[in-house]
Amino acid sequence: MPKQDKPSPLNTSPASRSEQTRHKLILASLDLIGRHGYELATTRNLAAQAKVNLAAIPYHFATKEALCRSAAEFLAARMEALLHQPLLALQAASADSEDRERLIDLLSDFLLAQARVLLSGEVPRSWLQFFLRSQSEAGNPAAPAFDAVLGPSRRLCQDLVARILRRSPQDFITRGLSFSLLHQVLYFSLAEPVLLRHLEQENLSPALLEQLLTLMGISLRAQLLAHALNSPLNKDIQS
Repeated sequence: MPKQDKPSPLNTSPASRSEQTRHKLILASLDLIGRHGYELATTRNLAAQAKVNLAAIPYHFATKEALCRSAAEFLAARMEALLHQPLLALQAASADSEDRERLIDLLSDFLLAQARVLLSGEVPRSWLQFFLRSQSEAGNPAAPAFDAVLGPSRRLCQDLVARILRRSPQDFITRGLSFSLLHQVLYFSLAEPVLLRHLEQENLSPALLEQLLTLMGISLRAQLLAHALNSPLNKDIQS
């Protein structure tokens, strides 16, 4: 069997025919598994979506499970590429700071930058659904690929929320709020068709995107400030 090199997250034009076939199957997996789930995305449907022979799946990946893992690794690498520089910038800017207002602004801006990427269409909606299914479907083999990639941003977000609230990073409120903040931007993207109907808009134009991001920024800051003002430290001061 040919060597199974991991695809580059930004490689949209694989050189060889073998690489092109692998790439087509990976993209088909992200789309079909994202839209229908791991169990319903059959090998026959995956091959048809990729417009390749059914035998290409066992030849290039051995099993459907291995194909799903490769698709997850492809998406995880792309997510890592998108998150790497913003995460480094946030780490540097927030290092050793205990200024609540500054930390709130930094964290909100980081989350809004992710929202901008997701809502701009740079990441297809079915790929986001693939990620969510990997986290929620029993027996989905894709989950481990995302743990190492998303771990640093989850931990940093949790640490910043803890510093803003003056709570332990392991505190229930800290963990619950950081999870909520991280996933709000994701669900805005997944619910875009519903959002557009609700706003009575046909598409998410650049101007509408900016308005939406401004609204999201106000909401994120308000949530963090409200929790900060109700933290144990502030309650002690007020009493």
